[in-house]
Amino acid sequence: MPAFTYPLAWIAAITLPTLAAIYFLRHRFRRQQVSSLLLWQIHQESREGGRRVEKPKWPLVFFLELIILALLVLAATGPRWQVPQTTRPLIVVLDDSQSMLAGPEGERPRDLALEKLREIAASRSFRSFQLIAAGNTPRLLGDKARHIKELETQFEKWTCQSPTAKLNGALGLARAIGHQNADLLVLTDEAPARPPTLGRLRWVSLGQPRINFAFINAARTVHGTEDRVMLEIANPSASTGTNTLLLTAGTNVLHRQTLTLKTNKTHRLTLPLSGKTPGLKATLGPDALAGDNQVHLLPPHRPQVRVRISIENEELNQLVTESLAATGLRAPKNDPSELVIHQSDSVPAGKDVWGLRWLPAPKKPERYTGPFVMDANHPLTRGISLPGIVWGGHPGATNKPSYRPVITAGNIPLLTHHPEPDGRQQVTLRYVPAHSTLHTTQHWPALFWNLLDWRTQSQPGLHKTNHRLGTDVPYRPASEHITLNTPNGKKIKLEAPGEEIRLPISVPGIYKVSSGSNTNQLNETFAINFLAGNESNLSRATTGQWGKWGTENEIRMEYASILPYLVLLALAVMVWHLYCIARQGGRV
Repeated sequence: MPAFTYPLAWIAAITLPTLAAIYFLRHRFRRQQVSSLLLWQIHQESREGGRRVEKPKWPLVFFLELIILALLVLAATGPRWQVPQTTRPLIVVLDDSQSMLAGPEGERPRDLALEKLREIAASRSFRSFQLIAAGNTPRLLGDKARHIKELETQFEKWTCQSPTAKLNGALGLARAIGHQNADLLVLTDEAPARPPTLGRLRWVSLGQPRINFAFINAARTVHGTEDRVMLEIANPSASTGTNTLLLTAGTNVLHRQTLTLKTNKTHRLTLPLSGKTPGLKATLGPDALAGDNQVHLLPPHRPQVRVRISIENEELNQLVTESLAATGLRAPKNDPSELVIHQSDSVPAGKDVWGLRWLPAPKKPERYTGPFVMDANHPLTRGISLPGIVWGGHPGATNKPSYRPVITAGNIPLLTHHPEPDGRQQVTLRYVPAHSTLHTTQHWPALFWNLLDWRTQSQPGLHKTNHRLGTDVPYRPASEHITLNTPNGKKIKLEAPGEEIRLPISVPGIYKVSSGSNTNQLNETFAINFLAGNESNLSRATTGQWGKWGTENEIRMEYASILPYLVLLALAVMVWHLYCIARQGGRV
């Protein structure tokens, strides 16, 4: 709703300088002697108006006439003002993804969005303001503010570091907060999937298509005694571009390459590395978006489990030893033990000691050929299938209470799992190698790999050293107190009431986390990388506005005309003007 309904009426303001000109211009008179003044009784009235410019005389009626004309001109423009009782709260959904930082300083969508917000706040009255950042999850940037200047401190919390912007979820939160009575504003860099048609919603996009190269995948994995690095670079721009890839380890340059990629093309690079190579840094040359031009790849986590074998049978002991060696997860030492493979009836003693109980072979084993039923959600069965194998087991075996069947032959339990109240896990295996063929297939070492990998998941510390921004970083602390050092130098103190927590990660870079006592402190480093192909695609960025805050009639109902008040005020000044003239005997 404009402030002036009929702006062309401002043309009538030309009457104001015209009125002033009348009081500037005077007649030039010649002195003339006459015999009588009888016929010149109103000679003072005749001097007003003329062609000669003289020093003006400003009587009170001039100012009254000026005020009357000004009030009439202003009334003719149809001025309106927003009624305070009809103002609504404004809830702003801010795109918190990294694409809002694309472009040079001052032309980034984030910078333009702040200017747009200030412009809207200056042109329309709102009851209050509230900001919601739309990232992986929507978050409030602060409390309600009564004035736009109160939001300046909240603008600093709008960091635009998220790998994605879930705007629909943020809009749902905004509608819940506003109780369907607030004006909603979305500030982003892309057009909506569907233009808003209903509701009090305005969608403002302030993006611009730009050329951008980006890392969309990066990994460093264990490959035997060595490491393997995989990098994937894409050009999601609307035109062909060129950039430079640089891979370094400290001060050593491991790889340098000039890349020329067409639209929506990718380049994959795989390199073998020594397991002793320190952390890697891969960078691309400067382009529109800096956040996706750098990745850090630290040496991968090589967890190992201290396993003690308590099996007297030499052949069975040898089979277990070879199976554990094939996994690559067994530690060279077994003290203190983390996993005990035994054949006794008792549970292994010791804190955090898991057990695999291998039941002794019966006198008359039963050979089972299936069908085998597996619990697909159990950690021990990942990647395992049992087609065409023979499993020698115990005939007539039944499952004990509180034991979870993992693999069964019909209703005969072959592999079961029992969690202890203190968090330890006990596994029972009924398997007779002399009457089975499973240990001659690749699924046998996979079963032991699953067991040791499952055990490593409960070890204190990190499970992985390289993560994507936006994914959870699980951490099992060595004590209740945790210290997290962020890439920007901040130190965060955390409490761990449970066995595992999710570390609060908000920006890419290298983090350090520590827990435990001073004598047995656990210190680890991990990297967070921005890898989001959709967010790096700046070809979809656009500028435009969609939706509005209510219909035209609804908006008009929020504004009131002040024309009657201006006309009444003009009439009052006219009465005063007439009174002044009458008091001076009709002379000005």
